[in-house]
This record gives sequence, structure tokens and C-alpha cells, in this order.
Amino acid sequence: MTTVPPMTASRHYRWIILLIATLAQAAACFFVQGIGAISVYIQADMALSAFQIGTLVSAAQLVPLVGLLVAGELLDRFSERLVVGVGTLVVGIALSAAVLAESYWAMLLFLVIVGAGYSTAQPGGSKSVAAWFDKSQRGFAMGIRQAGLPLGGALAAIILPTVAITWGWRASFLVGGLIAIFGALVFMLFYRAPGGVVPVARASEGSVKKSSYRDWR
Repeated sequence: MTTVPPMTASRHYRWIILLIATLAQAAACFFVQGIGAISVYIQADMALSAFQIGTLVSAAQLVPLVGLLVAGELLDRFSERLVVGVGTLVVGIALSAAVLAESYWAMLLFLVIVGAGYSTAQPGGSKSVAAWFDKSQRGFAMGIRQAGLPLGGALAAIILPTVAITWGWRASFLVGGLIAIFGALVFMLFYRAPGGVVPVARASEGSVKKSSYRDWR
């Protein structure tokens, strides 16, 4: 069977995938990387010890030590769109709900949930980019996607303290939650598996089959 060349839009859709994967990475890590910048406000308002505030700051970053293994297993069973999208939604919802937390233990629980959701962003984003880019461009694409991590942290270090000073530290949680939800929705709306984008068979042959991994690249 002779396959037709990939459509131009499909051939370039990989760059949209790279963009949304980078955005999802930045949105998911935004608050996790930036919570340290508002820790002094949380500590003062909730009268926490140095140990307690240190535990809060570390909670969302330590959970992925186990969560990454679970996320990897889920990615072997389900699509990147579902795993990354739902995981980042969990981050956003947990952060938004944390605004209502009145005790240290409630806040700690919410941040543990944030860490669990955050665990999906790293392996899921890597898998989605790897699926769309061949060896000649994969390292370059991975480097761009990975830049979402320091980008999210840098933006959070600027935005979260400003929000905390202006509206209070709880508003910072809400901002972080809304950003994560936005990233999740963008990823879920625009991510597509590679084989689902490119039509490959001649219409005159009366059948349509999915292209091989090499054809759509």
C-alpha cells in the first residue's frame, strides 16, 4: 500500500505539542517551585515552627519520590493526555481548596495531594514529546520542555510574593491553583497522540489505515 505524505498541519503539530507540554510543565510546577517564596508569610500567619514550615515547603516535592513510580505505571496503561491532564487538575483543585485550610495538618494534607498530582507532569510531558519527535530533534525538544521547570519557578518567585503582599498568602494558593487548572485544560484540549492526526491511505484504495511511526514524522 502506498501512503500519502503527511499534511503540512500534521507535520508541524509536533511544535504545538511541545508548546503545550512546556506550558503544562510550567503550570504544574509553578506553585511547587514557588512556595518557598511565600513561606515566611504562611509561617507568621499560622504561627508555625521552623520544622513545620519546612515540612510544608518540602511536602509537595517529596511525594513525587514515590509518585513518579506510580505516574510511570499509569502512563504505561493510559494516554499521556489523561494522566498529565488529570494530574495537573489535581494540583489545581488541591491548591484552590487549600485556601480554606485553617490548621497545619489540613494544609499539609492538601500539599501532599498537590505532590501526588505534580508527579504526573515530568514523565508524562517527556513521553508526549518523545512520541512526536524523532532522534534528530528529540534532545532539542526535551530541552525546551524541561525549561518549563525553571520558568515556572522563576515566574512563581516574582508573582506569588506580590500576590501575598497585596491580597494575603491564601490568595497565592488560589493563583497557583488557577494556573495549574489552566495548564491542565490546555493540555487536555490540544494534545493528540501522533497516529491520530495524519490520514495515510489513498481514498481510491477504499480503506484508511494508521501510518507507521516513520510516515507521520
